[in-house]
Amino acid sequence: MPKLSQSKIDGAISKAKRDGKDVRLWDDSPKGLGVRVKPSGTATFFVQYTSPVTFKKVRHTLDQYGKITLEQARKNAKSVLGSVADGEDPNLLKKDAKRIALEAVTVSEFCDDYLKDAKAGLVTYRGKAKKARTLGYDVGRIERHIKPTLGDKLVRDVTRRDVERAMHSIRQGKTKADIKVGPGARARVTGGAGAAVRAISLLGSIFTYAIKLGIRDDNPVSGVERPRDGKRERYLQPKEYKALGKALNALEGEGYNKHAIHAARVLALTGCRKSEVLSLKREDIDAHSHCLVLRDTKTGAQSRPIGESALRALGDVPGDSDFVFPATRGEGHLIGMKVFEEAVRRAKLEGVTIHTLRHSFASVGLELEYSEMTIGGLLGHRLSSVTARYSHHVDRALVAAADRISAVIAARLEGKNVEGAKVFDLRRVKRR
Repeated sequence: MPKLSQSKIDGAISKAKRDGKDVRLWDDSPKGLGVRVKPSGTATFFVQYTSPVTFKKVRHTLDQYGKITLEQARKNAKSVLGSVADGEDPNLLKKDAKRIALEAVTVSEFCDDYLKDAKAGLVTYRGKAKKARTLGYDVGRIERHIKPTLGDKLVRDVTRRDVERAMHSIRQGKTKADIKVGPGARARVTGGAGAAVRAISLLGSIFTYAIKLGIRDDNPVSGVERPRDGKRERYLQPKEYKALGKALNALEGEGYNKHAIHAARVLALTGCRKSEVLSLKREDIDAHSHCLVLRDTKTGAQSRPIGESALRALGDVPGDSDFVFPATRGEGHLIGMKVFEEAVRRAKLEGVTIHTLRHSFASVGLELEYSEMTIGGLLGHRLSSVTARYSHHVDRALVAAADRISAVIAARLEGKNVEGAKVFDLRRVKRR
């Protein structure tokens, strides 16, 4: 077995990068010392021995090449092998030390670890890493609600009763605060039922991760009855659609941001989420199949059926940018929708947000007697496996439903008689 050297390790790094395969090298002094090189170029020293406790082969990680030298790795390997000769298993001792350290971690400290791992893609939801926007919400809920109510407690000691007390404290507004978050910007935390539900749901995910790491055997959030947020699901009535449409037309005539105004109309006519529409590229519009090709949604990549009225609205958007709704400055897409807020103010609509357009789309669908499954398909919800098996039939039905709903909404925005709206002919849609 040839002796390891710095040049051999550097050569192995080049080979691993070139071939895209792991490379392992072994030393002869001491025997058992090795280095593993990944295709990324990361080289890690380890020492292999037979455990005197379990009698199994063990590869005990030492440290990365670069953080320690080859000579330091040899010294550390001899120390490990000396412990093995004395009847100890350093790998088991290392695991026990880590477990003991984790058991002494507080909720506040573990939340920091959770966020760090989540940002590294180690915490997943439905098999996917959390998005940056979701992580932003998580940070806010942790810093403003979870840490103030449970932060000092040890993760292993939190009980269901502790979780219930924290939830009620948030619901009653005991975590409210006025926080400076930047130059001229403040975050006013009010708490309430909705904040309590979302914070405790996140806490449940955090404790699930603690179980995965072996810190706990149970989740204290399980079985906690969460309050209703007390919010009425707001949706637009026909007269309110007319008032909103009139306000949008007026703002467009006054020279307000046309892209934002068109985006508001498209949101109303599709029921899509704000992020799905604002990040839309022109290549994502499949006019032939009457759908939007959305590459990144809450439920994964989708082909979202849309109606003729929505397609016309998208076709009316001016510009030659790759994005349908480009940002006013820079090369990205539109982010803010202050124009919509101004339209709502002028239309004198109480409690209406961008998300209200999504609720309203669903409400019109129910009004037209479409099933919840059909409406869920139009909104991009996950459909059952039965639906997936017959997707070519479902797609045709969804396009027809999308066309009818968008036609009704378009007519209401213009204050026209809904009965006069043109409805899509199902026979025009070919199987995909």
